[in-house]
Amino acid sequence: MLSYEKSIPLSGQTLVVGFDLEWTKNYKIKNGNKPFCFSFVFFSEDVILNAVEKKLDFGFYLRYAEREDDIENLIREANRIFGDFLDYSGIMTIVGHQLSSDISVILNCPSGKQKSNFIRLKTLWQERKQVPSKKRNLEVFDSRYDLEILLKKKSRRLVDVCEECRLEVVQPEIGSSMTKMQNDFYASGGKNIMEKLSILNIRHSLSAAILFLMHRDKCKASMAINVNRILRQNLAGQFDYVSEKEFEKLL
Repeated sequence: MLSYEKSIPLSGQTLVVGFDLEWTKNYKIKNGNKPFCFSFVFFSEDVILNAVEKKLDFGFYLRYAEREDDIENLIREANRIFGDFLDYSGIMTIVGHQLSSDISVILNCPSGKQKSNFIRLKTLWQERKQVPSKKRNLEVFDSRYDLEILLKKKSRRLVDVCEECRLEVVQPEIGSSMTKMQNDFYASGGKNIMEKLSILNIRHSLSAAILFLMHRDKCKASMAINVNRILRQNLAGQFDYVSEKEFEKLL
């Protein structure tokens, strides 16, 4: 299993934590969807929305399955890292786009027994719209379902929500299907495939987290925000792909 991460100072900060999971799809068998990559992206909620493109400094954890028999370790790592966030003493919002699907894939996967923190996350997701008597230290926000105040179009796909909210998230990485790309990676170990799908995954986590800032401010960005520029600023040096000409065209 491949591991990438970047730390930022956390003490005393109010955190936004974006989560996204990628999986190969097989609808011919029960519970045939198999996770192969996840990321947690986190940053201080103090950031000003219109300054995120130039100033956002985020931390992240990413794990990536090199082989299909890495899946159990992948789930264990996701559960462990999320548990570390649950132990955070400050205020935090967990964000995802259609987060329930990511949770279900993990909980339905026959590999791995350590899922207790995602069982808790499922409960938190189900209860997220209940009005608490006082603000809890941990909240959950789903950018597919909880942004209604800002959205007029019907589509709730992440790419369409981002477009409506002026988030530029051009993602050229998927040439065919994600499942085919990951199966090709399992067969060849091609680093370029892994990096493209890793960046795609981190982009999803980051985009959902930025959408939460719009929910917080009850407004869309006053000017377009290029998410790929934020990725380049934060990930150069860890992923060669963000320095390649193909990616530079997105900036």
